[in-house]
Amino acid sequence: MVSDDVFLWLKEADILIPEVENLTLQVRRRQWNGFRKLLKKITTFNMKCDFQPFSILIPIPSLEHFSSGNIVSFKSREKASDQLLVALRDDNCSIIGLYGRQGSGKTTLVKAMGEKVKFLKMFSKVVFATVSQNINIRTMQEEIADSLDIRFDKNTDAGRARSIFSTIESMIRPILVIFDDVQVKFDPEDFGVPCKSNRCKILVTARCQQDCDLMYCQRDVQLDPLSKEEAWTLFEKHSGIHDEECSSSPDLLNVAREVAFECEGVPRLIKDVASSLRNKPIDEWKASLDSLKHSMAKWKIFLSFRGEDTRYAFTGSLYQSLCQGGFKTFMDDGGLQTGDQTSPSLLNVIEASRLSIIVLSENYANSTRCLDELVKILECKKLKKQLVWPIFYKVEPSDIRNMRKCYGKDMARHENIFGVDSERVQKWKSALGEVCNLSGMAYSIGYEYEFIQKIVEHANDIRSRLQIRNI
Repeated sequence: MVSDDVFLWLKEADILIPEVENLTLQVRRRQWNGFRKLLKKITTFNMKCDFQPFSILIPIPSLEHFSSGNIVSFKSREKASDQLLVALRDDNCSIIGLYGRQGSGKTTLVKAMGEKVKFLKMFSKVVFATVSQNINIRTMQEEIADSLDIRFDKNTDAGRARSIFSTIESMIRPILVIFDDVQVKFDPEDFGVPCKSNRCKILVTARCQQDCDLMYCQRDVQLDPLSKEEAWTLFEKHSGIHDEECSSSPDLLNVAREVAFECEGVPRLIKDVASSLRNKPIDEWKASLDSLKHSMAKWKIFLSFRGEDTRYAFTGSLYQSLCQGGFKTFMDDGGLQTGDQTSPSLLNVIEASRLSIIVLSENYANSTRCLDELVKILECKKLKKQLVWPIFYKVEPSDIRNMRKCYGKDMARHENIFGVDSERVQKWKSALGEVCNLSGMAYSIGYEYEFIQKIVEHANDIRSRLQIRNI
């Protein structure tokens, strides 16, 4: 790795070169005096070149070492770490994003990466600042200033920002600024952190890729859930399940494996559940498994939508954002469809969900399968107290309620096929009228990602109600 002396020498070279370029050549005497002074500077400067350009190479410790044991060196973690390292070394990449669901270990990973890049002497300092939903500029500036040993002589946000900016720009070697848990868009330069500078790189963590996009990240890295094998290894470590007193009970081991896998590869949940069950009787393990099956394995959110309208655009993006937000969401990829009929398996999924989001798009009523889904969802609302949110995607509720435009044409076609007095058609009409009277959200124009973010925020507000217990 490059030694510190090289960086110091290059910094002095950066100062000296402009002096040579700006030497005044208008008056011969002034020219000669200037050259004599520069010659002395260059002679002294060249004498400083007698250094070892590269330090002795030593093995790079594991990620676990840099996290003080808080990270186990799993392949999924090493993969994300390697991708981050490549991005941090890329001179054309100034803002990098790491995203993953809540509890996946993003904060722990970036802190370990901070220690690793300092060890590799890629950055002289690593600054860590936690971002809240209600951003407080003064608080974050003080966090940054503490890390950079800055004492403010001005009391305004702009004055403090200038102090931070000038300090970073004058650094001999670049620094890394980590903004953790970004949930809203902000401009780092408001805090004094330059976004396009060779003196600074920015690393943000977020719960979904859309939040990284809001920060204009040039490289996004996803932190995946643990594999089943990794989840079991971590669970063993924190539960002590393979201690001698436990390993003699095959039943306990089987229940423990089920508990570990129900945690869906989320490290924080695995650690919390495993630690709480350490040295507990098998009855408590079974009770915990049952609780996890209710709160984790059931679908929290079911998405009803017309595939050809929104699958690869709005609904696909909504699904990704909900999953990244920690909501177990079902979006049919076509595997549970049976022609125009809604399969029994899909009906079971609807029953097992706590919230149904219905994306009412232009051609929703064209599909008899979508209409059957709608009838089933409203049935579950009545009998199982299921929550239902209609999303009016580029359609007017009044057009649906009054069967106008595409909804009127599609329902007329169904009447021709099944008969005007068909019980099935009457249920569809009734369901469409009922869903229009529910409280929902409408989208017609604007940035879709902002609208999707509002839906996810709304789901977060009622997170406690999305736990499936006795419905």
